[in-house]
Amino acid sequence: MERRYGYSGKILQVDLSSGNIDYYPTEKYSSKFLGGRGIAAAIHWDEVPPEAKAFDPENKLVMMTGPLCGIKGLAGSRWQISGKSPVHNRFSYCNLGGAWGARLKFAGYDGLVISGKSDKPVYLYIDNENIELRDASFLMGMGAAETRRKLKDDMGKLSSVLSIGPAGESRAVFATIMADSDSSGSAGMGAVMGSKNIKAIAVRGKGSVDIADNERLGSLRQTVRKLKYNLTHYPTTLSSSAQEGKLKRDICFGCVNGCVRETYTPKGKPTGKYMCQSAIFYDIRAHRYYGEATEVPFFANNLCDDFGLDTRALETMIMWLVRCYKSGILTEEETDLPFSKIGSLEFIEKLIRMISFRKGFGDVLANGTIKAAEIVGQESDKLITSYMVKTGENELYGPRLYITTGLFYAMEPRQPIQQLHEVSEPGIVWATRELGAIDHYLTSDVMRGIGKRFWGSEIAADFSTYEGKALAASMVQNREYAKEMLIVCDFTWPIIHSPGTDDHVGDPSLESRICEAVTGVEMTESGLYHLGERVFNLQRAILAREGHNGRSHDILDEYNFTAPLKGDYGNPDAIVPGKGGKPFARKGMVVDRDEFEKMKDEYYEIRGWDVATGLQKKECLEKLDLGDVANALETEGLIV
Repeated sequence: MERRYGYSGKILQVDLSSGNIDYYPTEKYSSKFLGGRGIAAAIHWDEVPPEAKAFDPENKLVMMTGPLCGIKGLAGSRWQISGKSPVHNRFSYCNLGGAWGARLKFAGYDGLVISGKSDKPVYLYIDNENIELRDASFLMGMGAAETRRKLKDDMGKLSSVLSIGPAGESRAVFATIMADSDSSGSAGMGAVMGSKNIKAIAVRGKGSVDIADNERLGSLRQTVRKLKYNLTHYPTTLSSSAQEGKLKRDICFGCVNGCVRETYTPKGKPTGKYMCQSAIFYDIRAHRYYGEATEVPFFANNLCDDFGLDTRALETMIMWLVRCYKSGILTEEETDLPFSKIGSLEFIEKLIRMISFRKGFGDVLANGTIKAAEIVGQESDKLITSYMVKTGENELYGPRLYITTGLFYAMEPRQPIQQLHEVSEPGIVWATRELGAIDHYLTSDVMRGIGKRFWGSEIAADFSTYEGKALAASMVQNREYAKEMLIVCDFTWPIIHSPGTDDHVGDPSLESRICEAVTGVEMTESGLYHLGERVFNLQRAILAREGHNGRSHDILDEYNFTAPLKGDYGNPDAIVPGKGGKPFARKGMVVDRDEFEKMKDEYYEIRGWDVATGLQKKECLEKLDLGDVANALETEGLIV
């Protein structure tokens, strides 16, 4: 199989049912779908039957890198996992950092496709051409982190391991997959991995990535370092109070200059990840219980990583459990949960163990909050209000605040965090200046410049109106899908604002220029976005075939129209740029139902879809070189 610049040249296939190991050339997909989400979606379309369920052997876990993976200084070593999710039995995805993806590529593989189901617990061993399915019975019941440490001890420092914890083994629907640096992938993919009876995948690779134009790439690296703004320390209990342990920056393979990723090492105990939502999901409750800052939020995060549970889903589940307890629907005696000790290490550890091993009431909770509420009954579903989206995750950067993000939530099979960040990140930074917290360059003029350059119009950066938001949403999606194909880190890309430009607006052309320098294939900014649009439409087709039928399913959770926004984290009045860049408070606001539907009309027109039904049009897919997809949808009545 011919090796191309930016690629190893082949995708590894492992059938767990038969034990068969095979390969196919990356070029079968790369010229049309580039990498990452693109190739993953194409393989899913070709090989996963629409009627297959998440835990059926026919479902496939597709793990894909992109052409920038394994190259230093680009923050491009993230990798994609996709497959049918047990949350809704439809295509979904996640991506992870660390070094596992780079190791896979160094071993000679751009991706890995796992199909079938083993009749006994196994782990996959990859050492360049030496590939084996090995007995994993000695690892069963073991935590994901402990599994990783054990296999890395056997394979050496130049290895990376991804694994699942007990929650994945027991098929808890919000089970995660964890890799090195405690990078975790959600959307229930840990449960899918567990359903296939595969505990871990250990990789050691000794190769490298060929680059078409090293000199040009070197120059582009310098440009990236000049334009990249530094992310600040993420505020947590451990960063604001003295502890016995140590906080340390943790940088993924091939990063530009690091991000908010940190590790914490408690005295006498193993190091663990401590960043973003997972670092604070138990923070407030722990502080309330103990009356002071403690290490308990770290241990809660660490337990979720090791047992393999998504902290975003667990956070909202705890909110629901507390409400059920206070209303008398659930009791300590019935559930064996120490509700009177919520916020303690004892409570969170018992909850995590019960769910992960499906013990007692944990068997109900392992189905996710929405299903658990159906089982519990007693109108407990009415206690799930404005804090949870339809996939069970906590709402972030919702449409009551940013308007544009409503289209992202309506179209995606999971919380589309990369798309949400493109709109919310500059909005948050702008708000810190307006609130007087930090004096920096991101003024209202810069926000309007971002709107014009990245989102199609200056008014796209005015969040007091629905005008311009449909075009902005389509542009963000195309760019973010291209990003997920390359596949580059969300903390670095796109460089949407910068201290290194005269107007402080970033440069969205960098990704295409870097892609061209690495692969040697001509790529323009618009050409890269065209690829993103192609893959977005391919995913739309996959979802249509699996049950997401256009306009009737392009909806928001009802609370967006009925529950007034209470505020935003660190931004109590929820101020956003309004008309003329002046601060506009969205606190107390809801999404206007009629305006949202009009925004969808405009969005469908921009996409070239049918406005009445929201279904794709045949000519739209043909223009995107997806004629075969259009023909398949036509036979099933899923296209106009």
